Amino acid sequence: MNSTFMGLEIGKRGLQSHQQALHVTGHNISNAENKEYSRQKVVITSADPIYVPAFNRGDMPGQIGQGSTVSSVERIRDSFIDDRIVVEKNVMGFWKSKNDFIYQIETIYNEPSDQSIRSRMDAMWQAWQELSKYPEERAAREVVKEKGIHLAHEINIVFKQLFELRNEANMQIEQRVNQINMYAADIRDLNERIQKSEALGDNPNDLKDRRDALIEKLSNIVNVSVGKSDKDEVMVYISGETLVQGSIFRPLKVLRNPDNNGFFDVVWKVTETPVSVKGGELSGLLEVRDVILRQNINDINALAINITDLTNEVHRDGFGRRGETNVAFFKHINISDNDEGNFDFNNDGIIETGLYDKTAIFKVAGNNKVDASAAIGINGVLTFVGNDALDSEHEIPYNAYDTVNSVIKKINDAKMGVVAYIDHNSQLAIKATVAKDDDKKNFMIRHLEDNGQFLVGLTGILKQSGKQGSFDYRRVDDIIKFLPQREHITITPKFNPAGSMAVSDAIIKDVDKIAAAKGIDAGGTGDYNTSNGVGDGTNALSIASLRHKAAMVDSKTTFNEFYTSIIARIGTQGEETKDRLTNQGTLLKNLENMRQSVSGINLDEEMANMVAFQHGYNAAARVISTIDKMLETVIRLGA
Repeated sequence: MNSTFMGLEIGKRGLQSHQQALHVTGHNISNAENKEYSRQKVVITSADPIYVPAFNRGDMPGQIGQGSTVSSVERIRDSFIDDRIVVEKNVMGFWKSKNDFIYQIETIYNEPSDQSIRSRMDAMWQAWQELSKYPEERAAREVVKEKGIHLAHEINIVFKQLFELRNEANMQIEQRVNQINMYAADIRDLNERIQKSEALGDNPNDLKDRRDALIEKLSNIVNVSVGKSDKDEVMVYISGETLVQGSIFRPLKVLRNPDNNGFFDVVWKVTETPVSVKGGELSGLLEVRDVILRQNINDINALAINITDLTNEVHRDGFGRRGETNVAFFKHINISDNDEGNFDFNNDGIIETGLYDKTAIFKVAGNNKVDASAAIGINGVLTFVGNDALDSEHEIPYNAYDTVNSVIKKINDAKMGVVAYIDHNSQLAIKATVAKDDDKKNFMIRHLEDNGQFLVGLTGILKQSGKQGSFDYRRVDDIIKFLPQREHITITPKFNPAGSMAVSDAIIKDVDKIAAAKGIDAGGTGDYNTSNGVGDGTNALSIASLRHKAAMVDSKTTFNEFYTSIIARIGTQGEETKDRLTNQGTLLKNLENMRQSVSGINLDEEMANMVAFQHGYNAAARVISTIDKMLETVIRLGA
């Protein structure tokens, strides 16, 4: 038979159940604006009945209920939606970091504008054009000088801003790694607290919300995946490698890479092995730093050195007002102080073992004038070393039916770090381009070899054919392998020539040295060693004509076309990132709406629940009050 006071116990349990339900409802309402919070629900179940089936049970119909109890407080989550959000936030982080930097690159170029590289180039070419018409006027020379200064200054500014932006991307990589470590350490700490709480039978919903929020923040930075196969611990992976496993945390760190301009590599702290970063803000930053900004900086460097080199090439052969010749219009700052092009590439500075370890040559022009369209009448094979990390060899065969132009086309089509062209003196010139492997090797000819006579007897670049006569940048003093005099050999420029481009001091101090006139062969020796007169502007016209020449041989474009292609490329990249970002934002918004429909707080619904639980609480109290009166009646009967 059930106890006389059993009704009080049932009422008390009803009070407790509805009171806890009201507490949870209040907790939900308090976190209505907390985007990291998941709605919680009290699961109220009936308490175990008094009697279970047995022969000694009480002789009365049915089981006797004992009221209600709160079996659990559940988090309302949809794991499928959560996993989708983790994946899509990773994609969102990647495009957002790219978009932020590409927008800044577009701002740096400042196109279209009157103060941009393109407008400065146009102004300089126009100034040379005007000088060719009025070579005797000093004012026209002043304009050429000023326009040259303006162009060089604009290239300096663009380079400096791109270089600083690359450094900023590098610093942000370090910051993101620190954030990853901070979030991962917090996840580790939450794992410990959750494990301890669950061991005591609790359901730490708020701690799980915090952990899930941290995982989402982590996925925004780097490609993470979550393993939940073990119910006792949550594991977080980066590209399959464990970042957090329960209470174990493997931190990351950054290491400076001397082969990448001292920029940071992301590695595991203990093993110092590279981390495979394939998504998120960190991946976007690495792509921006090592691909997009590197390409833009190298393109500006290539533009600067080629404008400098080709302008100087023509200018040196011309004459100033007083007959000065062999004067450079733009400064060319060599990579090394050594006149032979020897360079300490590994920067060890050890004199005992030989201070220099490379011969850095940018361009060499042959001694002989050639008819580029005539058959060369000789056979052989040219050997070059490509501008990649492997220093791989490339062979270019030629035969008697080839012309110089056809051999030049073979060289240029091979895309191996050197280009060939016929210069304004009808001589074959070979120059280096941007390196694929190491920026420090930009504009270095790596290897020239000819087992025949194309580079030797025909064009006059090398002294001797075969391996013994080959030039190789990995040897010191190898400039001696070239036949031309030093004035026809250009040493590799200082790192990042766009940053140091400037009009030469000689021109700054005296504009009369600007070589507007060409020379004449006064003695009939074939040497154009005498000025054609102050009124001659043909050399200035030749320089002005460079704007229409496919001077960027590697891309077969003019200076303006090359620069326009840079602007078009960054504009296309910017458009793509904006579109991707917009689409990803829409997708995430839809997923977030789906999650909120499941896990979000609906205040109207919570208010309705609150009223229901309040009525339930009042009803349970009424039960206790009624039982109390019944007991009072019983007690009075015994009085």
